[in-house]
Amino acid sequence: KEYAAFEEKVKRTILIDSLSPAATEAVVRASLDQFGNVIQVKFIPNYLEPKTVGLSALVELENADQAKTIISEISSSSFMICGMPRPVRARAAEV
Repeated sequence: KEYAAFEEKVKRTILIDSLSPAATEAVVRASLDQFGNVIQVKFIPNYLEPKTVGLSALVELENADQAKTIISEISSSSFMICGMPRPVRARAAEV
């Protein structure tokens, strides 16, 4: 049962990378809330690269359809953070 719940969580989670180093959880949440309900944002620590390199984050949404919508939107247009277009990438999370 636990693994099934984990798999369900992965289906509704996306990986976003190349985020601005200045991005915060509140900024990411506000940017994605227009496409769906963000449950959780977890930044992935990068201990090997300088702090000026873009951040990556796992974003859990309410359901898998919202995750697909966000991936589609980010793939087809520039993702706006604080009014500045930034070429971020989004893809489905994997187990």
